[in-house]
Amino acid sequence: MKRVNILIPVAPFEPLSIIKKSVISLSKLEQTDLDLNILYIIDCPDGPDERTRYLKDKSVGHLVRNDTRGRRGGAINDGLEVLRGVDGTLDTDFIALFDVDSRPDPDFILMCIDAIEREADAVMASGARYITNHDSGWIARIIAAEYSFFEDVYKLYERFDGFKQFNGLIGVIDARALDGTRLNEDVYCEDLEFTQRMYIAGKKPVLAKTMVGEQGPTGLKELYNQRVRWLSGALEGVEENMVRFFYAPIPINQKTAWFTSMTLPFVSFLLTPLVPVYGFRLWAKGHDRVLFKTLGLVFHVWLISFCGVHALLNRARKTRTEWTDTSRSDI
Repeated sequence: MKRVNILIPVAPFEPLSIIKKSVISLSKLEQTDLDLNILYIIDCPDGPDERTRYLKDKSVGHLVRNDTRGRRGGAINDGLEVLRGVDGTLDTDFIALFDVDSRPDPDFILMCIDAIEREADAVMASGARYITNHDSGWIARIIAAEYSFFEDVYKLYERFDGFKQFNGLIGVIDARALDGTRLNEDVYCEDLEFTQRMYIAGKKPVLAKTMVGEQGPTGLKELYNQRVRWLSGALEGVEENMVRFFYAPIPINQKTAWFTSMTLPFVSFLLTPLVPVYGFRLWAKGHDRVLFKTLGLVFHVWLISFCGVHALLNRARKTRTEWTDTSRSDI
């Protein structure tokens, strides 16, 4: 029986209602031949609160952090420390990472483990993403279209063995990939930094035939701040890993796809003529409000380019891009 430990970092602003929905969602995960163990890592700067009391009453595993050190990366590291032996190895076969708003398909973990075990170099697997709050306003609808595009990119890169980055490391990781190591808490995007480390070491993530839902930003400012941080992480990655990727023992298509993924967002406005073509793809996939979403994507590719300029200016001025809180819908 394979042992899987599920870690769910929870930021101070996450409400109890979302945790309740998360507990219900994770309880639906299929457990055939799996020993599933859940651990919520709750950031509580002011001490235990109603969220920790709820998890205690429900006998759900949880760890209380009295600060927000390292934000999400720090919370995951603290969760991993609970599972480590004195030699630094993890007492589990797989680590599954979710956010509190993640809504995985019931077969998510099983399909991810199967995908990892079918690929000799695979150390992580995840499924395509979709937006669960697409009815929460025009921003969320545009993000739903963007995620549809990323789903197609995932499938394309899976077919041609390109660079795949699963945001947040939402997915399942072979525990051996985390033995004796931690997520980097000092970077903008600990998920991207870890994924790059995997590729440079000759390992890779793979796409499983399953899906996971998550909430998208609902406000323009929130979206803008999120993407500036992501692109700050991309700049950081290029600066730190350009030479490492060049010499890494990996295929040229992975190196090319990595560089494209890191740099294309900064000039995404160049994709404007292609967006109407993708509108037909949205229609073929059964999306509603296709015209609105297509026009929204035109706006989006320009917005991302502006976010890139902001990230470049921050880098040039050595100004730190700050992490901002995320609003949640009660789903």
